[in-house]
Amino acid sequence: MFSKHNEYPVSFQSTWKTEQLLEAGSTQTDDIVQKDGDCQVVEQAEVGVQTEEEDAKHFENQGYDEASLAAFLKSVAPKVIRELERQNRSQAFHGYSAAKEEESLGVKRLHTLRWSQLHPEGVVTSISWSCTGSVIGVSYGSKDHDDWCDHKGAVAVWNINRSDFDANQPERVIEASSCILSLAFHPTNPALFAAGTFNGEILVYDLSRTEEVTPLVAGECGGGSVTALSWVDNIAREATVSRMHSTIIATTSSGFVLVWELNLTKQQLPLKSGFMLQGQDAPRGIRTQMDGSSGVGITAASFNSEDSMLFILGAEGGGLFLCSTSSEVPTGVEFSGVGLMKCVSSTLAPHSGRVITAQFSPHHRNAILSAASDNQIRLFTLLQPNKPVSIIHAEEGIGCVQWSLSRPLVVAVGHITGEVALYDFGLKNCQPFLILPAAEKPSSVTALQFNKRNMKLLAVGDQLGRVRVWHLPNSAVSPLSSELSTLHTILDNLVD
Repeated sequence: MFSKHNEYPVSFQSTWKTEQLLEAGSTQTDDIVQKDGDCQVVEQAEVGVQTEEEDAKHFENQGYDEASLAAFLKSVAPKVIRELERQNRSQAFHGYSAAKEEESLGVKRLHTLRWSQLHPEGVVTSISWSCTGSVIGVSYGSKDHDDWCDHKGAVAVWNINRSDFDANQPERVIEASSCILSLAFHPTNPALFAAGTFNGEILVYDLSRTEEVTPLVAGECGGGSVTALSWVDNIAREATVSRMHSTIIATTSSGFVLVWELNLTKQQLPLKSGFMLQGQDAPRGIRTQMDGSSGVGITAASFNSEDSMLFILGAEGGGLFLCSTSSEVPTGVEFSGVGLMKCVSSTLAPHSGRVITAQFSPHHRNAILSAASDNQIRLFTLLQPNKPVSIIHAEEGIGCVQWSLSRPLVVAVGHITGEVALYDFGLKNCQPFLILPAAEKPSSVTALQFNKRNMKLLAVGDQLGRVRVWHLPNSAVSPLSSELSTLHTILDNLVD
């Protein structure tokens, strides 16, 4: 079954130490040929025309017989008051608007302003009309910032009344080193405007200096983004008439309210005073875990049209604050050598989201408008700040809101869908009475501004960098005879 078997060994010679054969080779490309050429751009020339600042008119009182006038008023006053009261109670002309029949009753889109060199991330951040109503300024920036802004911001200016007006080519473009978030033309000088940047700068430009590309003056707000700018009559008690409209109020995302005094003669912008919105000023219901002495981000600001010492602030967490510049209580915080004061005198009922708009009415001293990311548009009265007297619930997300400059009860609301809706607080159904349609390529509305000179013009900016200028119908801008009295009634109808 088993047998013997012998295996013979097998071997082979190793070859791993064999010498390797190497050969050298090379190649050469052709010589590179270079040529130089010159070209020359077409020579261009620009000419501009600027209106002069309108001088204030002064009227002198004429002499009259006070005794005779008093006797006359005493005899006619009871009859006049009686007739006015009868007219106020009358409903004969309720809903009637004296519009001319030959005028257009429809909405018309006049222009769509574009800046071709806008970077892809650029959006319209703010719109401002000059005091003459013919020049519109549009600021651009980006909505997305992780930390410090490294985008290029710009302000484009169009004069829509010029014969060579081109909607696709601004008359003037002024660039900045960071995004511009706020823009405001001077109330009486059409050549001056102020711009606030994301990195905390205030830049004042003079358009009459056609050769200048640098700001006339500049101010530093401490690093926080400049969220709102306002030209206000001098708030100092010793202010004189000759220095009116030289004060710039800037609010920042770090909670500062800074008062700058513009001196055109010396081309200086010194910081005169400042205030601070602190965490301890916020109602307990919306306070965060932040230190009570730290600043609260301000998103909106507005000054009272009759009392420039009274203003309102809207905040990141939904807070609404009534403030005064007469406060002398220090916060313990100093900025640029100026001690910041407290400014909050009382609070309004807060929103449940970031405040988008907080504005005093241009028609009534006590009326306040607010809107927030909770899609609520509220009407407050100073007589009852703890509860709104009227609320409109928007069905779509809100991008911005503005008071109508001609109708006391009307507000324009820009939606994220690209539409603009006009609401009337006097209507009980809380539905918009006019809707401006979105563009063919819809985009969220980011800025709204009515024209003070021609109140039928409404400029609407969106997230794609476009600005559409609308011509509104008579029904949207012509106030009803009883509209102001209706506003008084709503504000006086306090809720327990």
